[in-house]
Amino acid sequence: ATVATTAAGLTSYNHLFFGCGIIYLVLFVLVFLFPLPDADQKAAGKKEGLIDSLKHTHFSFESIAMILIGFTCTGTFQLWLNCAQNFAKENVGWTDPSIMQTYYSAGTLIALVVTAPVICMATLIVVLTGQNQTLMIAGAFIIGWAGAGGLLQIATSVCNMLFPKIKGTVTALVMIASSLCNYTILTAASKMQPSQVMVMNIVLTTIGVVLGLFVNLRYTSMVEQAQADN
Repeated sequence: ATVATTAAGLTSYNHLFFGCGIIYLVLFVLVFLFPLPDADQKAAGKKEGLIDSLKHTHFSFESIAMILIGFTCTGTFQLWLNCAQNFAKENVGWTDPSIMQTYYSAGTLIALVVTAPVICMATLIVVLTGQNQTLMIAGAFIIGWAGAGGLLQIATSVCNMLFPKIKGTVTALVMIASSLCNYTILTAASKMQPSQVMVMNIVLTTIGVVLGLFVNLRYTSMVEQAQADN
């Protein structure tokens, strides 16, 4: 069974989370053991796992930046998704801010058209300084749009395009960085006050913006290099 009952008679979903954790752990091990579909390995007619691939891969500053973006962009929307309602209750005085989730979801749909991490940073700063319900609703929508709506997927797609010879390796590392963020950032947030979590999110998002600007500045030369490699 995936659900149980606590001593207080409340429904507990602990088994479901433990089961998902075990599945993720198994997948994590399989990623290291089984071959990755890198273009250079296909051309050479050989296959190797992630560990072997890491031994033979030279990482540029740009590829490292893309991997770190996997961490920062995940932190931006996960911190908001898990902690913003606490901020609304304790700092804004909003008794039931659950409607924020609806606006957040609407924002993710709009993100199918466009996304922008700089907007996330500006939104977080405005929410932290303004502290009212209208800003919380707007913030939920904008973070859902600019942060959660496919930014991680965009990062992995860019990796595949810019690093064709190691796209399997880089993509795997981006996703590992994202998973690591889910654990470390949310664990740290659980020990903080809501306003402190908001500040941490601003710092994390700012780092992501800087990394994104770096990759953007290098984009033309990286595309040229990728085409030359092909």
